[in-house]
Amino acid sequence: MTSAPVRVGIIGCGMVAEEYATTLAASPLVRLATCADADPARADDFAGRHRIPVTNPGSVLDPSIIDLAVILTPPHTHHTLVLEAIAAHVPAVWSEKPLALTPDAAAQVVAEAETAGILLGAAPDTTLGSAFMTAQEAVRSGRIGTVLSATATLLSTGPERWHPSPEPFYAAGAGPLGDMGPYYLAALDELLGPLQVRAAMAHTRAARTIRSGSAAGKRFTAQAPTHIGALLTTPEGVPTTLTASFDAAATRTPRIEVQGTRGALVLPDPNFHTGDVLFAEYGTFAWEPLPPAAPAPQVTGRGMGVINLATALITGTAPACTGARAARVAAVSDDILRAATRSDRGLLTTPRRPTAASTTIKESTQ
Repeated sequence: MTSAPVRVGIIGCGMVAEEYATTLAASPLVRLATCADADPARADDFAGRHRIPVTNPGSVLDPSIIDLAVILTPPHTHHTLVLEAIAAHVPAVWSEKPLALTPDAAAQVVAEAETAGILLGAAPDTTLGSAFMTAQEAVRSGRIGTVLSATATLLSTGPERWHPSPEPFYAAGAGPLGDMGPYYLAALDELLGPLQVRAAMAHTRAARTIRSGSAAGKRFTAQAPTHIGALLTTPEGVPTTLTASFDAAATRTPRIEVQGTRGALVLPDPNFHTGDVLFAEYGTFAWEPLPPAAPAPQVTGRGMGVINLATALITGTAPACTGARAARVAAVSDDILRAATRSDRGLLTTPRRPTAASTTIKESTQ
């Protein structure tokens, strides 16, 4: 266990690091101790804004400097950096999503952390927000009765509409499933239990045009499927559908809807920590916001999971947003992609039989 404030080192000083730093600054349980980035100028700018020292990327994973490493680098680097932090015996490690690009790599990270006695947490942390907690209480208390079905829908025009450099969002392994899918899959996992893939289909609108910034008008080619539909199921056999698309013009479809024998829930965008949870009693068709199930957290925003992980480090308890959950999400995402791309005609297909890595991952009780 570690005493407060827990010393946090941010590795990767891009756009999301600013959100993390703002959230962490609001909590007395943590102290932003240092930062590092492969781009020295970016690290210097970030350090200057937050009045912290810069550490060389090769030496930042040092338990004499930090108690908790926060990995906010590009997705393909997460697996290696988390393993390096574990090998360096940094007491706790937080990874932005995804934990790794393959289920086997994610399972390896979880196993290595458990063996080394390292606390491992991973994004998303939006399930710590008051909105998700309210929805979770409505399901667990039986407010909506027995769960009958669920739908999760991400319909977006794609990040090229607002991001000046959107190409990485369309790289192999990214797309709407890799980029935004973890928010939806993590929420479903927490609400309904571990998911299994039954079938999936995919479509790619490969030609994209940047709509903002200095590169506006530039065309590029998507390497990942831009529209995916999947049929999932829970341990209890509840049918769950997931749609993740960067090809939509507009939408009014609920982000996540859960149907039960006594009523239905509509959850807000799982990419955010706040919003109204709507409930309709069976047969009324009248939607009303549910009162919060608990007082709102004192600190809300990206980085809540780091604060929760720091609390676990201080108290010796298990974190809420575990690496094991992130590994399950990686396994489900991989199964969806395998099923969706097996047929060149995009027909529904049966996914591969789940491997041990995707089915036997359990929550750590460190």
